[in-house]
Amino acid sequence: MAGRRTLLLIDADEASRDFVRRALARLGFAVTMVQSGGEALGQFAPRLFELVITDLHLPDMSGLEVLRRIKQLSPETPVVVLASNSEVSDVVQALRLGASDYLLKPLENVGALDHAVCRITHADTLAQQNVEYREELERRNRELREHVEVLQRDQQAGRLLQQHLLPRTPYRYPGNIEAAFRLFPSLYLSGDFVDYGLFGERFVAFYLVDVSGHGVSSALVTALIKHSIMHLLRERPLFSHLDTLDQDLLDVLSMINRELLSTRLDKHASMFVGAIDCRARQLHYAVAGQVPMPVMVTAAGAEWLPGKGRPLGLFEHGNWQVLRASLPESWRLVACSDGVLELIEGADLIEREDKLLQAIDRSRGDLDSLCTALQVSTFEALPDDITLLTLGQGGPIETEWDS
Repeated sequence: MAGRRTLLLIDADEASRDFVRRALARLGFAVTMVQSGGEALGQFAPRLFELVITDLHLPDMSGLEVLRRIKQLSPETPVVVLASNSEVSDVVQALRLGASDYLLKPLENVGALDHAVCRITHADTLAQQNVEYREELERRNRELREHVEVLQRDQQAGRLLQQHLLPRTPYRYPGNIEAAFRLFPSLYLSGDFVDYGLFGERFVAFYLVDVSGHGVSSALVTALIKHSIMHLLRERPLFSHLDTLDQDLLDVLSMINRELLSTRLDKHASMFVGAIDCRARQLHYAVAGQVPMPVMVTAAGAEWLPGKGRPLGLFEHGNWQVLRASLPESWRLVACSDGVLELIEGADLIEREDKLLQAIDRSRGDLDSLCTALQVSTFEALPDDITLLTLGQGGPIETEWDS
């Protein structure tokens, strides 16, 4: 519409025209007055007038015909019809054709005219505001979809990069030691991470870390942890001598703890780190807030490994300790992030851990069998990141009661 309030008045009655013009001028309308339907249609254009008032009795054509043509040209333009008492049937037809209201002639009540016009223009203003609101909402929705698409592309790229940082699975080392893992992120990116590698010809070192929270920030912390360990490896040889093996494990935990505290990201992590001495058939390991504890599976069955230590990133000193476990000819080591406990029903943590131990025992530490037993692949939306890490040596484990 024009920058001012405009109204088209179609009425052959001069007294009626003057009454309407004076009344609406008080409301701020600029009134264009015409006396015939043909003249009105010649001057009318969509969005030119905020309101049209037309008499039903015009000298050249019916006011109903004028109403019909105006509604064809501009359905959103409100039209008020002026009628006499004898034209009540025409009023009904006008309302069916889309008239917004009607007024009876002779016009003598300024209040009735003000009320009708103000009601219509207020409704028209609300309708316009609704249109503008919908347009703004659609614009914001388009922007939101674009932002979500960009975020999804970034997260997909981040997921590919994170997967690139992970080791190959399964991977077999000298001495017939095999390492494997399954990582199921709850979002695009995971706050869980695993790594393993051969050091010299004697030691296979590994770790599983579970960073608090989910998403991008937790995934970035896992990248920081891997980077820090790789940096430490460049500074000095780790896991290369038996007499320094235990200290190497503690140094890894201490270094990551310092990194998390210094970054002030409000992130902490649990970690299980260890090294297998292939020559002495012995496991050296340490835990930092690990829940559930790792499980050792042998012919005697599945048992929790002992150990304790504070999570990383919360305390300056974690009181970590390195423990050792002798390894038989055939064994499987299973470590899980705490998200796996969310898959298991139970009244409390102790019951869920018992059920997890039973599942590991039944699977004999085989990764594929354990994933099947936990039905981890059937969940469409995981409540937490889930990681299972296994290391093993020898053939399939037969329990004592199998033999």
